Amino acid sequence: MQTEETAIPAKAQYNILLADDCLDIVQIVKLYINDPRIRLTVCTNGLEAVQAFKQASFDLVLMDIQMPVLDGCAATLSIRHWEVQHKLPPTPITALTASSTASDLAKIFKAGCTNYLPKPITKPILLQTVNQFFGLRPKAPAAEVALALHS
Repeated sequence: MQTEETAIPAKAQYNILLADDCLDIVQIVKLYINDPRIRLTVCTNGLEAVQAFKQASFDLVLMDIQMPVLDGCAATLSIRHWEVQHKLPPTPITALTASSTASDLAKIFKAGCTNYLPKPITKPILLQTVNQFFGLRPKAPAAEVALALHS
């Protein structure tokens, strides 16, 4: 588990847990979520994600579904169980998956995921998801944001 802190780590207002075993996806998410208000903690398997979740408070979890050691659905179930045991409100958990069949999505939501993002992840959709939960405004000028939404 590693924590990536941006330019002003002491000022981070939001904590995101990213669980994904694909280093390319991790790098893409780091690049897309480049905001000093956000601290990103990265885990490379579901077991690490559950352990990290139990040790810190997160505002959002981005959970890959197909990971080694413990898959994303099992990790999500463990997190939901832990939240219930500790009388905590459910943390938003966004599944990251390349599969969007009805049966796979049903399994994802049954495990306790709040929503899902299809892979490959695009910057506009990822930022829209983060903004949905945090209400952050883009740092880029409006024209740059509009261009990003159409790329």
